[in-house]
Amino acid sequence: MAASPQHPSPQRLRRPRKKSPARPLLPVGKDEPGSSRRTVIEEHLLDVAAKQFASTGYRQTTLEEIARHAGIAKASMYRYFENKQELLAKIFVKVATTFTTSLQPILMMTLPPEEKLRRAVHHLLHTIGENVSFFTVFYSEEGDLPPKLRAEVMETRHRLAANLESILQEGMEQGSFRALDAKLIVYAIVGMCGWLHKWYGTGEARLEDVTTAFVGMIEHGCLATRGTEAQASLTDHLRHVQDLLGSAIGQAERLEKNGQVGRRA
Repeated sequence: MAASPQHPSPQRLRRPRKKSPARPLLPVGKDEPGSSRRTVIEEHLLDVAAKQFASTGYRQTTLEEIARHAGIAKASMYRYFENKQELLAKIFVKVATTFTTSLQPILMMTLPPEEKLRRAVHHLLHTIGENVSFFTVFYSEEGDLPPKLRAEVMETRHRLAANLESILQEGMEQGSFRALDAKLIVYAIVGMCGWLHKWYGTGEARLEDVTTAFVGMIEHGCLATRGTEAQASLTDHLRHVQDLLGSAIGQAERLEKNGQVGRRA
């Protein structure tokens, strides 16, 4: 019998391998000016940790997750931070330092109080809006801080409030701002700016538009209504002049009437 032709055995189909998700790379190459490679890596890890704490919560986030999103092995994390709580503490220190030092240049400027307040609010909103994850952690994870650091954070908030209050007091003394309870206004400003981290994000209004709207509301609430006061003063002055003219005209009419009576006599 003739041998039946041999057909090549069909090739086995291979399932495509699942591609592992791309991981962000740590900064490489030349160091940034004035900054060591270690500092650059620490800043990167803090940024990743802040985003994870903000989205998942501090207690639910693990070092493994932070390392994975940062693109390094978990063992490498310990070269920069001892544990998760140190990461949280460094985030708070970074935000607190920003709050402490950021308004000082504005306070020292030779500017009218209303311009100082305008710049201070603008700066706060941009600082928070450009670092939403850090401020989300700052405003929501304070309970997991060690007592000493928690006290330092509270002191930082008091210092920020005192700086804003000093601008308001200066404006009231100069007559730029209406006579208001400065502490209550500070609470309103800090609450308005601080709440930004709750809702601001991709797809929302531009940060500059938010800043313009907020500054406008604060200005209208604080600035002395000089235009209205001036208009009221002018109206009173015109009314007084009108009364004087009326009195003078009446007196002139009486004199003229008396003169006519005298001539007839």
